[in-house]
Amino acid sequence: MDMQKLLRAMVQFKASDLHVQVASPPTVRVDGSMVPFNAPAVTAEDVRALVAEIADEAQLRRLESERSCDFSVFIPEVARFRMNVFYEQDRLCIVARRIPLGIKTFDELGLPPVIKDIAEEERGLVLVTGTTGSGKSTTLAAMIDHLNRTKRARIITVEDPVEFVHESNKSLIAQREIGRDTPSFAESLRRALRQDPDVILVGELRDAETMRIALQAADTGHLVFSTVHTTNASFTMQRIVAMFPSDERELLQTQMATNLSAVISQRLAVAKQKEKGRVAVLEVMRNTAVVRKAILEGRITHLASAIASRDEGMQLFDQHLADLYRGGQISGTEALRLATNPEAVALAMRGMSTLDTAGGLVG
Repeated sequence: MDMQKLLRAMVQFKASDLHVQVASPPTVRVDGSMVPFNAPAVTAEDVRALVAEIADEAQLRRLESERSCDFSVFIPEVARFRMNVFYEQDRLCIVARRIPLGIKTFDELGLPPVIKDIAEEERGLVLVTGTTGSGKSTTLAAMIDHLNRTKRARIITVEDPVEFVHESNKSLIAQREIGRDTPSFAESLRRALRQDPDVILVGELRDAETMRIALQAADTGHLVFSTVHTTNASFTMQRIVAMFPSDERELLQTQMATNLSAVISQRLAVAKQKEKGRVAVLEVMRNTAVVRKAILEGRITHLASAIASRDEGMQLFDQHLADLYRGGQISGTEALRLATNPEAVALAMRGMSTLDTAGGLVG
């Protein structure tokens, strides 16, 4: 068994992920579905040999000490891969995420025009949220690439590991990798503030310390991009508030109301034309006056109604699902499958509007 052959086969089948696990054949995820290779089940010796093929000594030491390790593998003219090696019942497993060599534009990704407007903000905190595999990294890469091509700026990224590789164009870009170039997100973000950045991308806001520094960076005039593993804008705000002790939350709400620029939440829908793969479904919240007031007063449950107004390009998931259905990009079945409020989306698909206090306005 050869790791390079497995990764090349993964690209050939247009898979997003490859899974190698003892007692099962290598399996890939294609358009969201798990598909096993027509191959024998993998043995523990096979997995150890594959790991030894792709990991260096430092990564192997980290794997043994932490029982998990993230790094990247690059195959020229094929793709870049984000690797996670971990233990499961004391046996090694490998998961590879394919990172295309080319970075797609907003138009190629089918993203709404408001995403370009958000990318061009002068300062503030922009959060891209969603579950694993929802396209967060791809959207962020498109935003950084747009700035790199159109703006003379200093851009610093901090990632674990580096995924999309950007070459300096109009902007000057430095990409730092956790473990190789810097010990942690918080430490790297703190030091980035001394490196004359205009734009900072932090791979993930994992804890209160990193969030504090990100808000500080936004407050001092930087544009900061990052991700949070949450499903929509309201849950994102709840997750951030929960990171902090109760005696700090009032100050946090003030900082978020002042420095938050936008929350972009993503899901992926199966395209109506199967050959087109999947379509990004977005909820977009911007820091309008109504949103700012709701955050400042801690009325997180009111955010959905504010987003539903569609002011400044905002939209709820259900509104975008209805738009995609009307545009012929997804089926009615798919729209209802992903809907937060299927009844409201069903009405919108028939051209009727509805107001729902939990899900917001649709139509």
